[in-house]
Amino acid sequence: MNNRLVILGTNEYQNPLIVRAKELGYETHVFGWKTGAIGESTADVYHDVNIMDYETLWKEVQKVDPCGVASIASELAMHPMNYLLRKMGIPCNSLETEKIATNKYLMRCAMRDAGIDGPRFTLVEEDFNKEVVKDFEYPLIIKPVDLSSSRGVMKINSEVELEEAIEYALGWSKTKQAILEEFIEGPEYSGESIAYDGKYKLLVVTEKSTTGAPHFVETGHKQPANLSADLFEKVEKTLYRAFASMGIKYGAVHPEFRITKEGRICFMEIGARMGGDCIGSDLVPISSGYDYMGMVISIGCGKEPSFEKIQEPKIARIKYIITKEDLLEFEKMKEEHPEKIKRQSEMKELSNNPILKSADRAGYYITAE
Repeated sequence: MNNRLVILGTNEYQNPLIVRAKELGYETHVFGWKTGAIGESTADVYHDVNIMDYETLWKEVQKVDPCGVASIASELAMHPMNYLLRKMGIPCNSLETEKIATNKYLMRCAMRDAGIDGPRFTLVEEDFNKEVVKDFEYPLIIKPVDLSSSRGVMKINSEVELEEAIEYALGWSKTKQAILEEFIEGPEYSGESIAYDGKYKLLVVTEKSTTGAPHFVETGHKQPANLSADLFEKVEKTLYRAFASMGIKYGAVHPEFRITKEGRICFMEIGARMGGDCIGSDLVPISSGYDYMGMVISIGCGKEPSFEKIQEPKIARIKYIITKEDLLEFEKMKEEHPEKIKRQSEMKELSNNPILKSADRAGYYITAE
């Protein structure tokens, strides 16, 4: 088998996959629109192709004759990746699973039908009748069914705020649909996992920090989360049931959930992809020792992933720069403990505008200790 690997996407979040593939001996053929992104120069061979133009993409990929296809942390790239894998005869998730994994309402329905605990919820469209939620308990939360990265998310404390929140969420949604549900109180987590042939492995649980209400933009992550062995096992079993309810069989899986003070595990959403914001690409290898990107590459080449650890696990954190205090904390870390900093992004100017989504953050840095 040849060593030519197709990678979809060129931005800084995709670049660690390109680098890791090269370390593993693959010749990287990276496809994406020409924007000057880092992956264009990191790739062994860069192909200026719109990855959403499936017909052209397939024609160009055939010229490469690759051994596999991979992409991480992108719902957009997940669809063409699976399209190419099907064309090449490499096992991947079904079209139905893709549909469920990129629609929060269908996802919630699949888990409800499988008997998995969750909040009351309803679909919201432009002609929504508020009477539908008259028996719901406030606070509520609304999210576009088709977006991620906190875009269009808003917490609703009373009926007075309902109309404005619906308008806000639908304004973000490409399909003009949102999901409205009862808000579950409790700390946020995600469970970085891998699936192969319908079998699952939870690699590590992430403890998440956010700006809180009303938009819940993520401010930082820590791995591993501080969970007891019993609670970790309960999370593990619950996640696997949820993955199966969505028909997930292959690749990285990124579930986001809350754990209530009563011990309920309630999902916010599940992505059939690696967690973004450097969670999968950077934090998981540091905190678990597993070669998460190597696993994704193997599956994209039709091979069973290896669970051999490639390094000694450490505590991993990512901190996003949002405020002046965050920036000062970063400068102090660079001065006092530079050895702990594993990677940092380019830093944008701090904004005085409200933080509504992940893209509004100024930058980030990753530490290991």
